[in-house]
Amino acid sequence: MLQQIYSALPIPLQHACATAQGARYYRWRYGGIFQEYLSALKRTEYLPADELCELQTAGLKRLLQFAATHVPYYRKHGAAVHTTKDQIRDQPEAFIADTFPRRALIPWHTSGTTGKPLTVYYSRQAMRKMWAFVELCRNTAGVTKSDRRGQFTGKMIVPPTPASSKIFWRRDLANRSLLLSTVHLLPANLPFYAAALERFRPAYLSGYPSSMYVLAEYYRQSGRPAPRLKAALPSAETLLDHQRRAIEETFATRVFDQYGQAEMQSFWYECEARRMHTHPLAGLTEILRPDGAPAALGEMGEVVLTGLVNDAMPLVRYHVGDTARFATASCPCGRGMPVIEEIGGRLDDFIYTRERGFLGRLDPVLKGVRNIVESQLEQESLDVLRVRFVPAAGFAAADLQMLENNLRARVGRSIHLEFECTDRIPRSTTGKFRFVISRLPRNFPKS
Repeated sequence: MLQQIYSALPIPLQHACATAQGARYYRWRYGGIFQEYLSALKRTEYLPADELCELQTAGLKRLLQFAATHVPYYRKHGAAVHTTKDQIRDQPEAFIADTFPRRALIPWHTSGTTGKPLTVYYSRQAMRKMWAFVELCRNTAGVTKSDRRGQFTGKMIVPPTPASSKIFWRRDLANRSLLLSTVHLLPANLPFYAAALERFRPAYLSGYPSSMYVLAEYYRQSGRPAPRLKAALPSAETLLDHQRRAIEETFATRVFDQYGQAEMQSFWYECEARRMHTHPLAGLTEILRPDGAPAALGEMGEVVLTGLVNDAMPLVRYHVGDTARFATASCPCGRGMPVIEEIGGRLDDFIYTRERGFLGRLDPVLKGVRNIVESQLEQESLDVLRVRFVPAAGFAAADLQMLENNLRARVGRSIHLEFECTDRIPRSTTGKFRFVISRLPRNFPKS
């Protein structure tokens, strides 16, 4: 109902609503303990690994004791059990600590990349602590919360069928943000996005990397001079290598990737040396083999997290559905935090072929393909892989042939490739882009 009312308002009032909501978020994020906690994070950022480990161990011990005493689910099952998203969906009340009155909590609804809704609850203190980690990442990139930013957001800030004014953004004056819609990035609309960005002159871009990439490709293909940025801070999606290259080259900037969850279970961020660090004070990161044993350094495994920030809804050994591997060497930046060598993507983002088995991180198949704006792989069955692609103005048969050759080198010859030309890759209801979609059941037969 509120969305319908908002969509019916004149655009100037929608700008006002975006600013009013932004002011609310600003109070939630940056009031109270925020500045004190940020200062503490900066004091501890370069501590030796053993001292950071001691701080994390103390936080983990406190969290487990609190969960076993005050959280119904862990009081019943013990604080050493593993936790899944389905368990939270089935009984969310069981994961809320009894020390927090419901009216004092902030509910947050997320569909995730799989489209299954999940509601989590934060305390205001937890919200402010987590945004202190975000600000730490911004500062590493050379920007602050006070800098102007262009933000690609999945929120429905622009009605699905906007007026002929071609205004695909709304202004959030409270956060000095130009909120850019991720669901209107059609070729005919891109000049309007570019003009708005150039007028606004943001210091940096944040949000969905797939949307930043589409805009970067527009600038490259059109020859229009792109604005120079201090940084680009992607989030909410897996950053692909070709997206990073295009964003950095087009906007003459550096990309600083980050990784987190709506559930507030961890915060990972890239440093100046392009290494991804897991911050020990945000949560404990485990990477496990299929049998539950810890993966070796350099070995890909499932990411399991225990957050240390949100006492209102603490989650122990939480399976987020992602894969990653720890680095075998420390980082030259001087931070003693663990380093993630690679984020492999979601468990659902793997292709399986009879010839090659499981295949992840397939974005290298786009290397050298110049005239395809974006593409998506969807495995419909063991024998069919659908390849959607958006052609650029200079597209020729040779571009598609290169994509097919690159794919064949990875997936083999046993699976049929079904190519589908389209003007835009479909997004989720929140505007998220997934490069790989697997429709295979988790326990499909492999014979």
